Amino acid sequence: MKRVWLLLCSLLLISFSSHATNIVLDKNFKRLQDIPFEYSLQPLTLNQAKLAPNPQWQQLTDQALNLGVTDQAVWLRLQVSNTENSPLALLLSIDNPLLDKVAVYHYDGQSTLLFKEIGDALPLNNRQIKTESLLVKLVLPPNSDSKLLLRVESKNGVRVPLSLWQHDEYLKYKSKFNLMYGLLVGFILSLAITCLVLFGFSRKHYFALSGGILITLWLLLIYLYGFGYRYFHPSVPALQQVAIPTMLMLTAYLFKPLLEQLRKNINVYLHPVHNWCNRLLGISLLFIWLLPPNAMIIISLAAPTVVMFMHITAITLDIRTKRTQPLIALLTAAIVYFSALLYLISVVFNVYDFNTRGLPFVFFSFLICSLSLSFATIKHYLIERDAQVAAQQSKIAQSEAHDALLQERLALQEQARLDLEANIEERTFELQVTLRELEEKNRALEQINMEDPLTKIKNRRYFDKKLVMDLRRSRREQTPLSVIMLDIDHFKSINDTYGHLIGDQTIRAVADIIKNRLKRPLDEVVRYGGEEFVVLLPNTVLSGAIELAEQIRQAIMDTAITVANTEIKFTISAGVYSAIAEDINNPGLFTGCADQALYHAKQSGRNRVVSFPILD
Repeated sequence: MKRVWLLLCSLLLISFSSHATNIVLDKNFKRLQDIPFEYSLQPLTLNQAKLAPNPQWQQLTDQALNLGVTDQAVWLRLQVSNTENSPLALLLSIDNPLLDKVAVYHYDGQSTLLFKEIGDALPLNNRQIKTESLLVKLVLPPNSDSKLLLRVESKNGVRVPLSLWQHDEYLKYKSKFNLMYGLLVGFILSLAITCLVLFGFSRKHYFALSGGILITLWLLLIYLYGFGYRYFHPSVPALQQVAIPTMLMLTAYLFKPLLEQLRKNINVYLHPVHNWCNRLLGISLLFIWLLPPNAMIIISLAAPTVVMFMHITAITLDIRTKRTQPLIALLTAAIVYFSALLYLISVVFNVYDFNTRGLPFVFFSFLICSLSLSFATIKHYLIERDAQVAAQQSKIAQSEAHDALLQERLALQEQARLDLEANIEERTFELQVTLRELEEKNRALEQINMEDPLTKIKNRRYFDKKLVMDLRRSRREQTPLSVIMLDIDHFKSINDTYGHLIGDQTIRAVADIIKNRLKRPLDEVVRYGGEEFVVLLPNTVLSGAIELAEQIRQAIMDTAITVANTEIKFTISAGVYSAIAEDINNPGLFTGCADQALYHAKQSGRNRVVSFPILD
C-alpha cells in the first residue's frame, strides 16, 4: 500500500511539472514579465524539440535565463492558454536586443501559426516590427493552448529575459522608456558636443580626448540598447558584432592620453608598464575584428578591465603626490567605468545573476562617468586659466610699479574695452529686437499662407505638411489614420443659378459645419480646392470616420441658405479611407483611396458616404 501511494505522488509531481510553464491569459491581460519557461541545451532538431520528454528540459520560473558565453543553441519552451472565446493578440518581447539569432515557432496543436527569425545578426527587415527590440506578434486562437518554441543562438552570451505584453500596454511602457532613455543619452551627447566645442575654441587637447570618450560612451549606450543596429546599419548586421567590443576598448584606451594631459607628475616605476599596456590595447583595436566571436568578446572585456585597473593605479599615485580636483574627478570616472566593465563581465559570463533586464547599472555608470570627465576637463581648464590670469596680473603689477604711464595706458585700454562691450551689447539688443519683430512678421505671413481666405480654415499647403506629420505619427505609434474627402454636390449649378457670391456662402457654410463637428484638438479640416474639403482624423478607426462623415452629411443636408426669400438646399458626398501608415514617402495613397471612394459616391447617386476599399 505504501508503494502505491508513492507511485501516485510521483505521478502527481510529474503532472504538475509538465504544466509548470503554462501561462493562462484572458482579455484583462496587460503584461507579464519574467515569465516561466523551460529550456534545454540538448542538440535537438525542431521535431525533437517539439516531442522531447520533460527530463530533457530544465525549469526557469522567476528570472532571466543567463548561460554565459556558449556555442550551443538553446531551446526554450512555454505554453500559453487563451481562456477567451475570441482571438487574443499580444506581443512576445525578448528583452535582450544583442542576441544573434532567435527562431520563434508558434503552434496550436499540430498547426504552425507562426515562424519568425530575428536577431542582430539578421537584417532589420526580418522583424515583424521594425524596432530596436526583439518583438514577435502573437495571435492566440479562442479557447486554445498554444505552444511556443524558441531557438536562441548568440556568440556574445546567451541572456534571454522574456515578457508578454498587451499591445497598448507595451506602447505606453516603450514611450516612457524611450523618453527617459532619450533624455539621458541626449544629455551625454550634449556633454560630448560641449567638450568638442570647447576644444574648437580653446585648442586644448584634453577637451578633444574627453569629447572622444563621451562619444564612445554614447555609442556604447546606443548599441547596447539596439539603436545603433536599427538606425546606423540595419542592412549590415555584421557591424553590430564588432561595434560594442571596439567601443569598450577604445574608451579604455583614450583614458591614458587624457590622464597625461591632466596629471602633473609621472610615476617613473609604473609609467613604462602602464604605457605598454595601453599601446597593446590600441594595437589590438586594429585586429579585434579578425578574431572569432568568443575570443573577441573575452578580449574586449578582459583587456579594457586590466588597462583600466592600471589607469586607476596611476591616477591614485598621482593624487597621493598632489591632490587636485581634476584628478579626483578623473579617478571617479575611471572607477565607475571599471565597475561597469566588471558588471558586464558578470552579466556576459554569468558570474553572478543580477536578475536585470535593461542593464541600468551600466546606463547610470556611463552617466556618472560622463559627468566626472566633463567636470575634470572643465575644472582643469579653469585652473589653467586662473594660473594664466594670476601670472598676467603679476606682470602687470610689476609694470605698474616701474612705469606709471603704462598703467594709465592700460586703464585707457580697459575703458575702451568696456565701452566697446557696452556698444556691442547695445547693438546686440537692437539686433535681437529686430530679429524678434521679423520672426513675428514671418509667423503672421506663414499663418496667412496656411489659411484659406474664404473659409478661414487651413488650405492645401497646410494639408500637405500636416498629412506627412500624421503619417509619421501613425507609423511610429502604430495607430490608424483616417482621411475623409468631401465634395458639394451639383456645386456648379448653384454657382450658375445663384451666382458666385452664393457659391462662396455655400462653401463657408460647409466649412463651418465640418469645423463644428470636430471635437478633438488633433482633428483638422482643410479646404482641398474649390468646393472640396478634407478631414484628417489621427488615431481614428474606419467606423469612427464613417460615423463622423455621416453626421456631417446629415447636418449639411439639414442646412439651408436663404437667398431672396428662397431657401437653397444642398448636399455633399464623402469618401473615407483609414489605415496604419507604412510608407510615409507615399502620402498620396491616403488621399487617392479617399478620392476613389468619393468618386464612387458621386457616381452612385451623391449625398452619401462611401469607404475604401469599395464593397459593391
